[in-house]
Amino acid sequence: MTAEIVPGLRALGMNEYEANVYSTLVGLQKATARDIHEVSGVPRGRIYEILNDLARRGFIAVEEGSPASYYVLEIDVVFDRLKDDYIRSLDETREALKSLSVKPHLPPVSFFILRSDWAIENHISSLFRRVKKSMVILCHNPEFLRRYYTIIKPLERKIGLYVVVRRKEEYAGINLPIYEAEGTVIELLDARPAMDESGPDGVRVDECAILVDGRDFFAIAAAGSGRYAVIGSDMPLIGYLQKTIVERLHDA
Repeated sequence: MTAEIVPGLRALGMNEYEANVYSTLVGLQKATARDIHEVSGVPRGRIYEILNDLARRGFIAVEEGSPASYYVLEIDVVFDRLKDDYIRSLDETREALKSLSVKPHLPPVSFFILRSDWAIENHISSLFRRVKKSMVILCHNPEFLRRYYTIIKPLERKIGLYVVVRRKEEYAGINLPIYEAEGTVIELLDARPAMDESGPDGVRVDECAILVDGRDFFAIAAAGSGRYAVIGSDMPLIGYLQKTIVERLHDA
């Protein structure tokens, strides 16, 4: 039994001798150093050092006498304290590491592509979660709005939300602030992300392009059996483009 417990105790920071001594004393409940040495097999020259260290760390207690006896403290109390100490240490270390973080001086962020459904879904959720002020969705396919309706709809009360489409009648029944594109905005809807892949019969079907808070750009395209996303962020052009679209919608 002791051999099975020792690895777990070592994971708590005990060395092999300490784990053997502690688990032996748990079994004996109360014993002298000599008794613990004989049962545990830990060298006699190390017993007192180990027992005193375990007592200092709050695992066991000492009953003075000649010879002194050692006994285990309440296991639940000891381990609850260890758990609290460990969690507190994790929290303190996390905060200390966060305080060290410095925004790196990175080169301008370029556009990049996501090519897995998991990555795309994760990024969409992240965009909808962190939007603060405004979002423009240039939508090519009403199925996109239906698919994410329960996530998009609550944003209408919190931010400036603009869903821009080519033909509004195709989006009947979708209760969102939908605007039909006019003028130069139509050209944006007719534009496509620069993807090489093609869908069936060479036809590529796009889902949407999303502009968030004047800093994030996200476009989704389906090509054949694949689904891809083009991403960009922290680019002045994105802010200008989003502002221009909103102004054109209000003017219309």
